[in-house]
Amino acid sequence: MRRLIGWTAGIVGIAALARMLARRRPAPKQVATPPVDDHAEALRRKLDESRAAEGTAPTSTADPAHDLDEAPRESLEDRRARVHAKAQEAIDAMKEPLG
Repeated sequence: MRRLIGWTAGIVGIAALARMLARRRPAPKQVATPPVDDHAEALRRKLDESRAAEGTAPTSTADPAHDLDEAPRESLEDRRARVHAKAQEAIDAMKEPLG
């Protein structure tokens, strides 16, 4: 019985010591992220070169906001109404019995 109490006390003591040391240890520092790989940029450049060789005009993917300007604009209320109607259709479809 004494051995059991001794072992239990030892284990509790070791756990308390480990906990105390873990609190004292500073948090691990953040490792700097590696630089961004330019593989995608190299592929874009290669694609632009191949398009130029074929004689087609390269499309600009650098400015996606430019593509949005060409699309017809709808008012905020029209868009909200369209989205609301689409959501209502989805809700109605979920309420229908499966048969």
